[in-house]
Amino acid sequence: MQQDFSSRGYRVAAMAALAYSLVIVYASLQPFSGWRGTALYPGVFLFAPWPRWITLEDIGFNFAAYLPLGFLLMLALRARCSPRVAVILATLLGALLSLLMETAQQYLPARITSNLDLLVNTCGAAAGALVAPLFAPDRHLGERLAQLRARNFVDGSRGDAVLVLIVLWLLTQLHAAPLIMGNGDLRETLDLAGGYLRYAPESYRYAEAAVVMLNVAGAVLLLSCAARAIDGSFWRSAALMLLLAAVLKTIVATFILRAATPWLWLTPGLLTGLAAALVLLLVLLRLPPRARIAAALLLIGAAVLLVNGLPVNPYRALPLHLLPGSAGHVLSFANIASALSELWPFLALALLLILLPGRPPADQR
Repeated sequence: MQQDFSSRGYRVAAMAALAYSLVIVYASLQPFSGWRGTALYPGVFLFAPWPRWITLEDIGFNFAAYLPLGFLLMLALRARCSPRVAVILATLLGALLSLLMETAQQYLPARITSNLDLLVNTCGAAAGALVAPLFAPDRHLGERLAQLRARNFVDGSRGDAVLVLIVLWLLTQLHAAPLIMGNGDLRETLDLAGGYLRYAPESYRYAEAAVVMLNVAGAVLLLSCAARAIDGSFWRSAALMLLLAAVLKTIVATFILRAATPWLWLTPGLLTGLAAALVLLLVLLRLPPRARIAAALLLIGAAVLLVNGLPVNPYRALPLHLLPGSAGHVLSFANIASALSELWPFLALALLLILLPGRPPADQR
């Protein structure tokens, strides 16, 4: 049984590491336009002087961006390597990804390459890899987590993929989106016109509530696709998921937006949307598993359409790069959070489309 827990935990880590790597690539290569040739040879930034302006906060956010990658890579590699080799390989893979991204940014005029970023990113990956053994599935803490997962969620790739997407959904809450929980907002990235709905303060409040309702209900229904049963244990898992989302929103308001109050995100539209999501879930969670998958597809897809059809809120917070003071130091971290927020609905929709025609697991009821 312990070996089953270990192999399952390593598989989840590998899936999460791949997903997080794709997010880093997406965030590092934005805005995907303006590519240009350069007379400088690739990697010339490695021998450049240190950047003139360096802040501890800038270093901290770059460090934090690659720490999860090292953590996940080490857990994934631990299935085939000794702990020492897995830590070394995870650090080298994190450094290689950072090197490739910094090199590619030489050809994007909107981005700045930096040897310091490469060093800090590598240190972040190394720190994550060094911490990861404490959570390995063959250690006490990791084994307890694996047992908890096995007791509440179905076995196999289905459960693994759903749980990875739920963790990524939580990380999207670190994005200071102009529309709260507005995942899948591609208006700025793809230069979409948006504004198919006329702006008015009161109607925008209800639109915000609708976005929250669709996203929260869709995410909880996605979680139910991996649940063994819709019982008290599942509702506790869903409540914990929403509580963690609230904690992350508070962290963003306090440490990134530097808001006067950490409860800036707790808007009337959000509260209305949460109440509506609860009512909707009380109905939809009574459906059979395949119907819940279809409902999650419709809800998440509708949320993306609504987010991209709304007009720009004239009272929205300023973009991070225009905030006063030292807020610019969060841009690297914000790019990853923004990329994850944009990509998450499409990853979820792809998984749901894969699950829809399949038969529910035998241990799901």
